[in-house]
Amino acid sequence: MPYEKKVIGIGGCIGSGKTTVCKIFAEYGAQYISADEIGWEVLEEIREELKKTFGNEIMRDNEIDRGKLRDIVFSDRRHLERLNGLSHPLLKEKLIHRLDAITRGVVVVDAALLFSWPDILTHIDVPVLVKADDRNREHRVRENGMNKETFLKIQNMQERDGETEPRARYVIANNGSLEDLRMQCRKIYEEITSDC
Repeated sequence: MPYEKKVIGIGGCIGSGKTTVCKIFAEYGAQYISADEIGWEVLEEIREELKKTFGNEIMRDNEIDRGKLRDIVFSDRRHLERLNGLSHPLLKEKLIHRLDAITRGVVVVDAALLFSWPDILTHIDVPVLVKADDRNREHRVRENGMNKETFLKIQNMQERDGETEPRARYVIANNGSLEDLRMQCRKIYEEITSDC
């Protein structure tokens, strides 16, 4: 009997190419859920708590200035833990709700912190780690407008690939061409969808 639903979770460090991998899987027919997008929704819902915790300097025109908030929380691990304590319970609840609402087909979840969330991993059938060397990751984020200092601060707060790799069913090495990445994704997607 064929599968009714399979959930692929994509995790990895900043600049590894997680979202690109998710978009490739979506091209193959997977339904896409972004933890980042849910996280931005959650920030607006907890705006008043964030203002009390981090001050009005995180606001711009009555909206949360994501850049300012990012600079604050990635400058001090205690600030990041405060933000996560406020936002993650609601973020995870919404993520699980979206997963539960999909009953058939392949779903791909884009979540940088996938391997740090054991409660979310229980909802993932196929955990995938996307990794790339530091030089490539830095190059990608700088092309998207992030400076080196911010990249290094975020990188230093994240689990390293060596810590997360044992929890992954598949590891995608994203140091080559887009075509090479597509080939790896296609092989994994075909294995997942034929594994009934």
